[in-house]
Amino acid sequence: MNRSLSRPHSSAFHGSSAPALGHGVGLIRLLQFSGILANENKQKLQLSWWNELIKEYFTPKAIMRFTLWKDNQRNEAKPFEIGVPILPRFFLVTTQSGVKSMTLTLDGARERLYAYGHAVVECVSAVWTYKYANGYTVSLRGPLTVHVVLTAPPPPGAPGSNANSNANGINSQNYLLKFDDFQFDAMMHDKFIALESIMGPRSMENSPRTPRSRHHTIPPPPTSSTGTATNSPAINGVGVGNGMDDGMGLGGQEEDEKKWEEPRVMIERGFIPGEPVNAFGIPQATMRCLEVGFLFFSFW
Repeated sequence: MNRSLSRPHSSAFHGSSAPALGHGVGLIRLLQFSGILANENKQKLQLSWWNELIKEYFTPKAIMRFTLWKDNQRNEAKPFEIGVPILPRFFLVTTQSGVKSMTLTLDGARERLYAYGHAVVECVSAVWTYKYANGYTVSLRGPLTVHVVLTAPPPPGAPGSNANSNANGINSQNYLLKFDDFQFDAMMHDKFIALESIMGPRSMENSPRTPRSRHHTIPPPPTSSTGTATNSPAINGVGVGNGMDDGMGLGGQEEDEKKWEEPRVMIERGFIPGEPVNAFGIPQATMRCLEVGFLFFSFW
């Protein structure tokens, strides 16, 4: 179900304090939203907290369009469209699934003017990162498009009238910046896990990769059955014929190369936590919420 993007009436935004959209103000607003998602807060486990946040950053008729691809391949995709009534529960279910923070990385993002009081923020290589309590970090990658509009502030005493954060001088009593259309296409996802989340006894591996001291003791050359010392390079491991390594021959070169190699850590019978996401890169409970929300939005 597609809805045409609404263009705000210009008479609602006359005033000297209105920002010039199209010059980065909408992008800053989007980064503010990302900063709030990144904060670890126990209040995120409450639906009322998400209700207030959505009211502050989204218009009443805003739509979030979310497309997910299975197993990082272009064979199967699931597009979703959810409205404001479902958005708070979408974030709540995601948080309850173990997500402790979310961030939006917008490298190369651009903002352009769409209409008066209406700008579009576009980023072809956006990253939506989810950090989980069990040590996993999942990054969804793809294009992001967000429509930012100027809206009239709520009347004094009305719900949401104190939601104005006035952060970075963007909001004021004369206007509010909100998202009217939020579209993200997760073309692929990456999964990482913190080292401390890999459980199991650790030990340093004694291998040729471990740097050796340059002043190690050279063992005496082996003797033959007659009691005379042998002088075989294959036995002594050196490239000179006298059985001595002066640090400039083959033995010295090998040692110089090995001293730059890092040691390896062995983890015996190691194990890691189970992956908190499905083949589409999000928690299964979040997927179910999107599916139900999409059905609800279709009849909304």
